[in-house]
Amino acid sequence: MAYSYYNRFTQAQKKIARKSDALPAIKLMQLLALQKISEEINRQLSLENLQFAERSSQHLVDSICQQLNFSSARVHVLERRPHDDASELHGLYEPIEQSRPRARIYVWMRTAKRQQVVAFKTYLRTLVHELCHHLDYEYYQLEDSLHTQGFFQRESNIVKQLIE
Repeated sequence: MAYSYYNRFTQAQKKIARKSDALPAIKLMQLLALQKISEEINRQLSLENLQFAERSSQHLVDSICQQLNFSSARVHVLERRPHDDASELHGLYEPIEQSRPRARIYVWMRTAKRQQVVAFKTYLRTLVHELCHHLDYEYYQLEDSLHTQGFFQRESNIVKQLIE
């Protein structure tokens, strides 16, 4: 079934989208260890400890990438989400480039307007969302990482494994 967003894609993007939609969910191993790292992220968020939230987030991303046997991305946890009048940025992924030999994941610990610590599940979903972009480029070797049905299914699948 084609979704409305699909019609806005170029032919090249449609080809990538079809590949993305066909990719299976990722079955993580050593779930107990990954869930403990997720719990540690939750604890550090509740303590409002940016440095240790970043360290725990990096540990989670490194552990997942190690399980899947591909290079990890550098995680940066920043204080307050950037925003404009219409929206605020939850996360950002920067892929590997010539000038940047390691991909980067950015997530923010506090909401933009109220400056409240982001709810754990929201934070975790954002971290995993950005990790899924990294998976698309580095693990699946897709030419682009598009927000497709398959992308969001993989994201939900990973989050579900981390919090169950």
